[in-house]
Amino acid sequence: MRALFLVLIGLSACSDPPAHKGMVTDRWGKPIPGVILGFTGSANPVVSGPDGSFIIPVQAADIKVRAGKPGFIKQTVTLSPPEAKGEPAPLRFALYPDPEETGFYAVGSAAYNHIPPKSVKTVGTDIRAFHGLADVGKVRMSRQDPTEFVFSSQARRSELKQLGLQLHKLEFLEQESLPGVLGETEVKLNLWTSGATVPFDLSALETDNDYKIRTRSALEPGVYAFHTQGVLSSKDPLALDKLPSEMRVAYPFEVR
Repeated sequence: MRALFLVLIGLSACSDPPAHKGMVTDRWGKPIPGVILGFTGSANPVVSGPDGSFIIPVQAADIKVRAGKPGFIKQTVTLSPPEAKGEPAPLRFALYPDPEETGFYAVGSAAYNHIPPKSVKTVGTDIRAFHGLADVGKVRMSRQDPTEFVFSSQARRSELKQLGLQLHKLEFLEQESLPGVLGETEVKLNLWTSGATVPFDLSALETDNDYKIRTRSALEPGVYAFHTQGVLSSKDPLALDKLPSEMRVAYPFEVR
């Protein structure tokens, strides 16, 4: 009996120290091996295994854990020690791929869907005009609740506010009566123009130029577009002339 008691004590003394077990995946749940996880209080980071798993020893105080790997946007979380006799909390990272170029990316069911820019056209009279898209591209999305995008830009968040980033549902206008110098004139438009404004939330990711956009509700079926400087909503015939050519674009997509 005494021998058994000593064995149990020995096993207890040799048991593994408490640790947080975790997993690193991409945004869509696919495990990512080789991710470096640095954390407060240690000069020795851990690395995720082939299945994306990792273990971080429990610390006496809150720590920050940062996960990063080339090709992905880094992510940082705060981890607290477990309560007395409690199990260490599990930890999960879901990393977004780092976009290869600037622009808008719809977060699809399994990967990004790049939204290419389309030129905005002006059609109207000298007094009033519509700005819109003759071509809304081929980007198709399924209905999600909410809809999520990644926006990669050279502009800082404060500059984005000045640019006036907007998302509108578009409506197709074939013809419209517009005021002209000689009175009302029927003008053929054949343009996708701005309709209802779609509210969204913009949050910075852990890079200098990447942002996450989430609509506040599911998008109904239809055609939508991101744009800045009111290039789709202005009725000023000269509005586009005041902007550099690279800003006379919108980023359309369709929700089905």
